[in-house]
Amino acid sequence: MRFIDLFAGLGGFHLALSRLGHECVFASEIQPKLQKLYQLNFPHTPIAGDITKIKAEEIPPHEILCGGFPCQPFSFSGKKQGFDDELGRGNLFDEICRILSCHHPRYIFLENVSALPGHDGGRTWKVIQQKLDALGYDIRSHIYSPHDFGIPQHRPRFYIVGILRDEQGVSGMHKFHFVRPKKDVVSDVRTIVDMTDHDRVQPVRQGLHPVFDAWQEFVYNVTRRDGYMPSHCIFTMEFGADYEFEDTPPAFQPLERLRGRRGAYGKVLEGATREELVADLPFYMQKTKYEETYPEFKKVLIRQNRDLYQRHKDWIDPWLKKIRKFPRTQRMLEWSTNQDWDFRHHVIQLRPSGIRVRSMNYVPTITLCTTATPILPFVPYPPDGAVDKKGHPYTLDDFRWGRYISHNEAARIQSMQELNYGNLSRVQKFKALGNAVNVDVVEIIARRLFTCK
Repeated sequence: MRFIDLFAGLGGFHLALSRLGHECVFASEIQPKLQKLYQLNFPHTPIAGDITKIKAEEIPPHEILCGGFPCQPFSFSGKKQGFDDELGRGNLFDEICRILSCHHPRYIFLENVSALPGHDGGRTWKVIQQKLDALGYDIRSHIYSPHDFGIPQHRPRFYIVGILRDEQGVSGMHKFHFVRPKKDVVSDVRTIVDMTDHDRVQPVRQGLHPVFDAWQEFVYNVTRRDGYMPSHCIFTMEFGADYEFEDTPPAFQPLERLRGRRGAYGKVLEGATREELVADLPFYMQKTKYEETYPEFKKVLIRQNRDLYQRHKDWIDPWLKKIRKFPRTQRMLEWSTNQDWDFRHHVIQLRPSGIRVRSMNYVPTITLCTTATPILPFVPYPPDGAVDKKGHPYTLDDFRWGRYISHNEAARIQSMQELNYGNLSRVQKFKALGNAVNVDVVEIIARRLFTCK
């Protein structure tokens, strides 16, 4: 069958459907660099730019319409403006409807963020359903993550499939069912790691070594005494603090209630002005322009961290001298595994919310910036005989915390390793891969969908 690939990106839908023997007759991608890359990888497919500028009549006839329409308006990481997105991206779904109303393809296959069905209290998803129904399509939807199928990435996405009803009002959609992932399926990041991949690989910079060393010490000390690591985020700023927060955030409290209390790292709150006092509170307590309330879950976190401090005060106090030397985002830890207490046996991510440690069967989403790209501390790097930019040989200590996941490995996670990435920079590659659909997941769904008649 013929298909079109809208909001094509790197061409994930193209790869998946081509594997099944279908032919792409048209593609659209607004970003010039990705356009050129698409042409490079799929030279026989005509590709256009901004789909809003393309007349529906100019698009070749097709039996399948597919596309991962822009997700930013519905994403947790965006402003969640939906159809009211200030950049107009939410309205791009209407472009899909415009093409459907002209060509009436037999099948539709769409992808978006997992937050879409719950956006605006479910009203956004209801509108989408109503529009597709009015165009004559019976639809089904499901949320999958690649790890459901043994692919080492946790990235839930919302898949929408539909079949056009015939003159008798029958579509065949009743024959379609989303595959149920096996409960015992296991994903492991080591299945995509290439130990010989040294092409433009980014090692963990030496400045992070003492950070990881300090947190490793913290984990060992806590688990040796308690037998486990807390599941809550570790906020070191609460170690030694005793300011009141239960009823009113401290930034809104009278000055006399603050003075003499202890703020971040146990510093006594003193000062002539409110600004001086507030400056010594943990950064998340320094807001003075917002609601005079504080979320209950954050209150719980504060209590948990203060309790942890009291249990381990004897060694935490001297340990804090190490951790306080590091940037704020490196003074928080989210330990999300209880399988092993060794940092080097897990996957590490540096996030604005702190350092996140995951087990090897949980690979975070390929993020859109290299600063949060997963770190693989168990991967030895560099190879024997390697030299730095100045020609000096590396020592073992230089890279004892491994390296970041490589572009090639990220492409392998998305099943896009066969693509030519041209002259895209490392950042651009990760951004493009982070926005792409997972080829293997699309193929699994498509294989079932296109047999329904």
